Amino acid sequence: MARLPYSEVAGKLITFLSSDRLLLNGFLTERHGSRDCMIYVHGMGGNFYSGILSKAIAQGALKAGYSTFAINTRGHDLESSAKVLSGRNGRRLPIGTKLERFEDCARDIGGAIAAMRKLGYRRFALAGHSTGCQKVLYYLLKTTDRSVRTLVLLAPDDDYNLNRKKLGRRCLATVSLAKKMMADGRRNSQVPGTGFSAQRFLSIADLKRPEARLFNYDGELAEFGRIRAPVFVAFGTRDEGAVKPVSAYVRILKEHSGSRKFGYLLIRRATHSFTGYEKRLAAGVSSWLRTM
Repeated sequence: MARLPYSEVAGKLITFLSSDRLLLNGFLTERHGSRDCMIYVHGMGGNFYSGILSKAIAQGALKAGYSTFAINTRGHDLESSAKVLSGRNGRRLPIGTKLERFEDCARDIGGAIAAMRKLGYRRFALAGHSTGCQKVLYYLLKTTDRSVRTLVLLAPDDDYNLNRKKLGRRCLATVSLAKKMMADGRRNSQVPGTGFSAQRFLSIADLKRPEARLFNYDGELAEFGRIRAPVFVAFGTRDEGAVKPVSAYVRILKEHSGSRKFGYLLIRRATHSFTGYEKRLAAGVSSWLRTM
């Protein structure tokens, strides 16, 4: 394959079904002859096709002998819609970050892996950026999928404490309002001042919810500690979503990790999206995958 700039990646569009038969899309960058595939999951409000981060990561994975399937989860973009297949017919379902139920990410990732297995892939790396980190971690916790050989976590920030910081004194009142909306049957109505539906907002604002706990760096990180597969973590030192120095995040993750192998990369001056530092990040991911 000819070398392409990071704004371009050769591959093919693939439509796949989540385990509950939601029609989703992804882009497969192939390393021909490989049985190793990295599933890449976008962050909150993101998708597989905008920006160059997923493209750069795919090129880095190619150098390590991996194909990459960058997917849309049902939380792609802020608002969207998808078709649910049922028999010969289907119905349209409103989806997107504002409305998604976080726990359904396991159905989406499971569907992507199933689609890749049909193409002959047998070993997988799960990579996520931002909220994609919570999603790949949650999938592995729920399934203990032994075909997953490693987790690659790119900017796994603390959404729970970031949300508390953003809302300040309004946080407790906003959480109470969201819970009342849920009780009143308005789970998909938007909570004022948040941009999220009630159930989506509580997913990051209520520690009873798994998404809020997974990377709560002031908490026990018990779920993260259950992971035994090798874990690679990358942060930019100017991550605008971090509420602690990212070096502290790495230290806390390493202390709580139960993984057989733990690696990390801190990229100086890089932000949460790694804009301008994609090549450095891709090289780090490539080096990590080679050790697998």
